Amino acid sequence: MEIASGKLYGHFIYRAAEEVIKHFPNEKQYVAEAGFTPSGKIHLGNFNDLCITHALIQVLEFWGYNGRAIVAIDSRDPFRQAPVFAPDEFKKREEELRGLPFDEIDDPWGCHKNFAEHFIAPVVDSFRDYGLKIDAIRAHEIHNNPKYIELLKKVLVEREKVRAIINEVRKKAGHKSLYPENWIPYRPKCERCGRMDEGVIPISVSEDGRYVRYKCSHCGYEGVADVEKAQGKPPFRIDWPLRWIVFNVHFEPMGKDLMASGSSYDTGRALMQNFFNRKAPLSVFYDFFYWIPPEDARRESKLKFSKRMGVGFGMKEWLKYAAPEVLKYIVLRRQIENIYQESLKHIDFSPLDIPSYVDAYDKLEAKFYDLLSGNLKLPKPDTDRIYATYILSQVELTRLHQKKPHRIPYNVMIDAALWMESVEDGMKMLARMRQLPKGLSEREIADIRERLIRVSNWVKDFYKPSLPLIKDVLNKLSEKQKEAISVFLTNALSIDPDDLSMEKLRDLVKKVASEVGLKPKEIYQALYIIVLDKREGPPIIRLFRKDFVRDHLNKILDVLKNSE
Repeated sequence: MEIASGKLYGHFIYRAAEEVIKHFPNEKQYVAEAGFTPSGKIHLGNFNDLCITHALIQVLEFWGYNGRAIVAIDSRDPFRQAPVFAPDEFKKREEELRGLPFDEIDDPWGCHKNFAEHFIAPVVDSFRDYGLKIDAIRAHEIHNNPKYIELLKKVLVEREKVRAIINEVRKKAGHKSLYPENWIPYRPKCERCGRMDEGVIPISVSEDGRYVRYKCSHCGYEGVADVEKAQGKPPFRIDWPLRWIVFNVHFEPMGKDLMASGSSYDTGRALMQNFFNRKAPLSVFYDFFYWIPPEDARRESKLKFSKRMGVGFGMKEWLKYAAPEVLKYIVLRRQIENIYQESLKHIDFSPLDIPSYVDAYDKLEAKFYDLLSGNLKLPKPDTDRIYATYILSQVELTRLHQKKPHRIPYNVMIDAALWMESVEDGMKMLARMRQLPKGLSEREIADIRERLIRVSNWVKDFYKPSLPLIKDVLNKLSEKQKEAISVFLTNALSIDPDDLSMEKLRDLVKKVASEVGLKPKEIYQALYIIVLDKREGPPIIRLFRKDFVRDHLNKILDVLKNSE
């Protein structure tokens, strides 16, 4: 769309794209890279990288440039510790597996070809759901790339110069731990035991950089690794800039810890400039996702998302509870003034916040369409941010609605999801709640149904019913209503839930109303008040089918009987 191809510099992604073009003019193709290590559950913190990487390429393509987004996956990194959620049998093998490449370890869950793929596949499979056009490149593809091999051999041959460049950067940053003389930037893979970590010690390098002699401190084996056959890999400080060159990377987002002087990004830039005579990629830095456990309603604990500890949502998990556009919005709504000196703000994430995230997205959408129609006027920076955030959050821009679609707030849907017995039943409830106006398109109805399914999942997994205080609601009833409720509950709660029906409850209400001298409507109102603190609600059979409601009603009955 025309707006997307504008200069929306009020948004940091558009400013970053402009900087990329300034630093790398006249490129045939612009490449942005993300990366992750499959040591455990790939979480929303990793989605940060993927989302920003893809968004930058989108902007460049809006402007008519050729772009490519990639994710480099460190699938050959050495295994160090089992994820806490791994099967116990696998954990028992931790010592024997330590040091082996991730992609050479069996999947302990038995559903993928190796340990690495168990965590990679769900992420790559969900790219389409999020509209992420990203090429996934595993480490074995990178390390067997002929260009990569030639660059690595050059590093090994001229390792003293490489060491001096890196040590100079670290020295200026105040690091006292420097690489020693005779440092060999390569981790051979032991031919006997298969380990490829720091315990496999390189001893010497052939003059052409192809062969690295080593001794394995794990099993005592001495051998020679062939670099051209990828019988090992360089440490990350070397591997990273080599990837930048091989894939001609112009942009890579990264965590704010890499802004620090002496970081691997700092040494990588120095190698690019002083050893390879190239420019390093530009970056946007971000603070991290932090996990607030759903059981912590007071939000007093905050954990950093962790792959190995299984802390935090995965990309597939998010889709169970909310639309992909909402997650992209959470990442892209943050703003910074100076992309070189500031980092995007951290995100405190609790699953309990999902309803508010969805409602915030809906408000953004409403502003977007109000701006389009001219019903809203804002300063250009604010308009830019709204346009860019909404556009870049879409899964498929070609399917953008011509006018603002009808959205039912998440919290309104909770009222239906909590009591519904099926999705179709929930849709009928929404209609009775007057949430489905006439004239909705088939797509709008499909979107509403899909949201209802996700809300229902959220209700099952996270909703904590907020029942009113018994004393407060009983004070809202007349004495006759209290008498009627006591009799009604005594009889209704004695019926097996499986034998309950609306007909039985309706007959019981009529009988009690006649005995006490009330209208049936007054008993229904009393029920809704003591359960929902409202004068109306869903058919009462739905209340009696929920265990948490029955528990609440039993407590009310006890209070009423004790006060007689």
